[in-house]
Amino acid sequence: MFRIFITGATGYIGGDVLYALTQAFRSSKITALVRNESKAFLITSKFPSVAPVIGDLDSAAQIASEVSEADVVLHLASSNHLPSATAIARGLTETKRQRPVWIQISGASLLSGQEIATNSYGQARAQDHNDLGGIGEIQNIISSSPKRAVDHLLLNLSVKQPKVRTAIIYGPLIYGPGRGPVNQRSIQLPDLTRATLELGHGVQVGDGLSCWSNIHIADLSQLIVRLVQEADVRQGENPSLWNENGIYFAENGRIPFGEISREIAAFAFQKGLIKRPDVRKIDAEAADKLTAHGAVLWGSNAQYTALRARELLGWKPSGCSLEEEIPRAVLEENSLFEGRPKL
Repeated sequence: MFRIFITGATGYIGGDVLYALTQAFRSSKITALVRNESKAFLITSKFPSVAPVIGDLDSAAQIASEVSEADVVLHLASSNHLPSATAIARGLTETKRQRPVWIQISGASLLSGQEIATNSYGQARAQDHNDLGGIGEIQNIISSSPKRAVDHLLLNLSVKQPKVRTAIIYGPLIYGPGRGPVNQRSIQLPDLTRATLELGHGVQVGDGLSCWSNIHIADLSQLIVRLVQEADVRQGENPSLWNENGIYFAENGRIPFGEISREIAAFAFQKGLIKRPDVRKIDAEAADKLTAHGAVLWGSNAQYTALRARELLGWKPSGCSLEEEIPRAVLEENSLFEGRPKL
């Protein structure tokens, strides 16, 4: 039986991926790491076929044991928790499976180093990275980023463990309602919408010219499903998909944050949710007060083109655009906002 072990199943990304897995792999055994029995109940209530395992990211022995039994490991709970990643690597050294796969989520802020280093947020910067012909450039960026310890671990693992296959997915601005059992809300767009409703006007970091690529959560999950499908060695193996080549972007467009803010404010004003549709500049410190790491999330640049999944996996994003998502996000955040005092 094909075995899948997943972390982050109660989170936004992990929960949506869990939903997609239960639809695509009905005859497989899916095991999910969860913190406690109440979280386990939430998962099994929605996905009865999923087997919960009680533990957290510091449960090294438990993680290693589960990994050793899995054909595919999906580490979606954290992109920078080194102890859990180390436990996964240890489990893969003890694996009982023929050609195990480790798929790791990471973040597109990998490409935001210039803004972070110079504290220059809200400005445009020419970027058009791609994960196929430009993979060497991305490898160099990863290798020169000391904080990406988990990414380094994956990229170097196949040297020590040749039968292990790895893939890293760099998620951009992710939007849309999640289909998981607990957290169904993303961060960048909802928090920018919440700030607009609380302040009564739109906000942008600096000149609002910074831009991230974006993707609907269901399309990101479908990319991960495609990789899991490719993990089945019975279907053959394409070395271009894994290890040093296993670097994936996921996107279906890009739009500057200032334009996102204007569209949020315009729709909120149209619906009578705020009194004025203007967008005001804020600095990095103010952005960080509105949401954790707000300067990076709203004021940096992370733009790329996802070619590898499109050309090698036949992945075709089909979710609604970010622009089409904004009205739904505004109405949803307003329903959560009602009753709370404004800033």
